[in-house]
Amino acid sequence: MFNQHSFPPKEKGPKVSSDNREKILQAAFSVLSRQGYENASIKDIAEEAGVAQGLVHYYFKSKQQLVIAVLFAVCQKMEIYTAEGEAGAAAAFENFKVLLRDRPDAHSLYIQLIGVGLHDKEIGAGIRENIRFERGRVEAIARQVLAEREADPSPARAIAGAVWAGVLGIMVQKMVDPEFNADEAVDALAAMSLSAVYSTSQGA
Repeated sequence: MFNQHSFPPKEKGPKVSSDNREKILQAAFSVLSRQGYENASIKDIAEEAGVAQGLVHYYFKSKQQLVIAVLFAVCQKMEIYTAEGEAGAAAAFENFKVLLRDRPDAHSLYIQLIGVGLHDKEIGAGIRENIRFERGRVEAIARQVLAEREADPSPARAIAGAVWAGVLGIMVQKMVDPEFNADEAVDALAAMSLSAVYSTSQGA
């Protein structure tokens, strides 16, 4: 979901193996997923990674910086956009269904951090950047579909906002209700989204 461009800049200083940074990020994800944000500490993460606490602080000056970097890293690996235009939109929805099944831990952490971000300005800024970035990518695809239909591109922004709201809502329902049919909901969201584009095209 995130891309490399969204990553916080690496700290300047002596060169240290990037393997250690990746190890810390993986450990932080495991600890955060298992213990939650409030109960996870830098000490716990360092122990999980098998490194000294000082090395964690070398890369990340605060717990918030580390958490945001984890979020960016996880979302980068959960890429759902593989094509452009209508084909890209259809593929993105199908990929989202797969990720809902395969990565519930990542989605759970993402939703948890949205809640944390409501009270923590630093994490809130990272979440806001992510949501704006992802919403922008949805808008770009909507514009491509509208262009394919030679339609007015102006509704693309509103369509993107509605789609991303639907994506987040499906994540939450999947987390809290084990009987919720996420695949069915994603299919409905896809149909409604493309219907909005088609309606715009037909009315042009």
